[in-house]
Amino acid sequence: MKRISKTVRNWVAAAAVMLAGPALLSGQNYSISTNAAEWLALGTANIQASVPVSRHYSIQSGAAYNPFTFGNGEKRKYFRRMEFSLGARYWPWFVNSGWFVDGYADWAKFSWGGLFTSKSYEGYAYGIKLRGGYALMLDRGINLEMGLGSFLGFEKYTRYSCTKCGHSEGKKQKFVVSPTAMLLGISLIF
Repeated sequence: MKRISKTVRNWVAAAAVMLAGPALLSGQNYSISTNAAEWLALGTANIQASVPVSRHYSIQSGAAYNPFTFGNGEKRKYFRRMEFSLGARYWPWFVNSGWFVDGYADWAKFSWGGLFTSKSYEGYAYGIKLRGGYALMLDRGINLEMGLGSFLGFEKYTRYSCTKCGHSEGKKQKFVVSPTAMLLGISLIF
């Protein structure tokens, strides 16, 4: 049997993608969003991408980053973190519209202090986030997403006496359930 040249195979593959591509991509409603509630958490930059896999389900992936410290000395306040998540969202009506529930696998490296106490904490957290909410269509390609949820997982951290001194009070690992996943986001749909 004669072998088909690599060039011919590449041209056939490119033609198939160009012909079938619009049919496969039409009405997919991919989205990119950001959560304003996280921006208010001392400037935490965040982004989330969503890809629908059926009429009622979408896969989500997100990241958040905050490198900022405010103030000096004992008045320092910071909520530094780097966070990554991957999950799925269920839409009872259809993707990117109406009520939803979602769940995420979540990993974060954090360092925060001076916010609620003079102590500071530095470590890792991993677990799942569960959330419910509503996506309100503002325009054809823009949604306002609102929701509440919680984090269930483990934290491993070191606690320090103050935000500047570096005096360690010990290491701790614990299971946590906390209401952390507030959502007030803008989503661009394309």
